[in-house]
Amino acid sequence: MALHHLAGHWLLHWLQEHNITLRVITRMELISEIIKPLLTAANNYEPMLVKYGMVIIFAAILAEGFGIPTPGQSLLIVGALLSTRGEFDIRLLLMSAWFAAVIGNTLGYFIGRIGGRKLLLRLPLNPSRLERMDTFCQRHGMLLVILSRFIDGPRQLTGIFVGSLQMPVITFLLATSLGALLWVGFWGLGGYYLGQHMHIAAQAFKSIAPFTWVATGFLALALCIYLIRRHNHQKPPSEKH
Repeated sequence: MALHHLAGHWLLHWLQEHNITLRVITRMELISEIIKPLLTAANNYEPMLVKYGMVIIFAAILAEGFGIPTPGQSLLIVGALLSTRGEFDIRLLLMSAWFAAVIGNTLGYFIGRIGGRKLLLRLPLNPSRLERMDTFCQRHGMLLVILSRFIDGPRQLTGIFVGSLQMPVITFLLATSLGALLWVGFWGLGGYYLGQHMHIAAQAFKSIAPFTWVATGFLALALCIYLIRRHNHQKPPSEKH
């Protein structure tokens, strides 16, 4: 039996033993999985946005900045999609979203700076761990603030966290301004251009779908090689010879 057939049978047997199933995703399913969340969000939030306008987007993004979980990012995306229909001015939407993100994060920062340190000292943290957190914030705090804008959870809490670690105000303002600019540009402009060219995006997803088969093949081959090596490595020395 050829090596690739043997590896394939062995991989299938291993997956069955561990109750792991693989499902082939068709092109249309791939497109649906990417577009469907956007359409669902649009259907859910469109009535609210039409009724309250950009005020609700501003308030939601602002509240996110100091720890309140709101759908600010989803509202921004849907607002950008609605801008393609003339519901909002995209420039005003992006500017207001950026201001809301910066103001909200800055409020969170000062909440942490004023009261967060006392809270940290009350937690069961030994001094060396707290010192490591301070050192990490000094070295990588700016990058942390920028990247956290793109992750739910950290986006709401990073301002409070770095404020409690006494990150310099100027450093924080630079980082949060840049992070908000990238975040608003990515989701706001991304949603706007996607709304303008939805049919082009669908065609693009269709055109790249065949390459997913190639990627899947490489991943399957890599998994086979890894599992075979792991299996051989776990054999007792007497079985290897």
